[in-house]
Amino acid sequence: MTGHIATLLIVVVCHIFAIECFSGGAPAGACVTMTPNSASPGGHGATPKNTVSPYIITVSPANLTMPGEITVTIMGNSNTNTMQGIMVQARAEGSTNTVGTFSALPAKLKYLACAGGTTQGAVTHNDWMGNIPTLTLKWTPSQPGMYKIWFTVVNVKATFWVQQKSDTIYYTMPETTMMTTMTTMTPSGSAMITASLGSIMIMIALMVFV
Repeated sequence: MTGHIATLLIVVVCHIFAIECFSGGAPAGACVTMTPNSASPGGHGATPKNTVSPYIITVSPANLTMPGEITVTIMGNSNTNTMQGIMVQARAEGSTNTVGTFSALPAKLKYLACAGGTTQGAVTHNDWMGNIPTLTLKWTPSQPGMYKIWFTVVNVKATFWVQQKSDTIYYTMPETTMMTTMTTMTPSGSAMITASLGSIMIMIALMVFV
């Protein structure tokens, strides 16, 4: 009987102070959907909002030549739209896997290793965040490509928006690298031919005007 009373007391306390009891952040199992648990005791007890999110995300610069680092800023559009919980990740266009590396995390945040992704390609809170108005992160892509920063944000326990996205980030190779080396493989796969892009363009021009 005493054990049942103790269990009931823990459930009640967690229900009243849900954020403090479940302040460890999003689990790896939520990496794809980015949706907080709503059903279990102490869960959010609500479904995601389907209204326009009051949170804004900016990425700077949005066009970057490697190597380089992106500054990610998430903030509410008013003083009441603060953040108590967060999940942020970087994805390549058309993929659900996390990519790249977040670094220099602010206090009360931790890395989240998502299956099929990089070990520092996602971030969540590891403690109750309070009510912070702005969050700034640093993210570095691992290779050239097109990316977006995705995030889920909790305003209060039952008020949250999921899978919000930034504008597309374009991460490219330096022009000198592109002009210097362009490697192709012969049909037989037995040899590699390296030629300058400038030379190839000259050859194409000659073929057109012959």
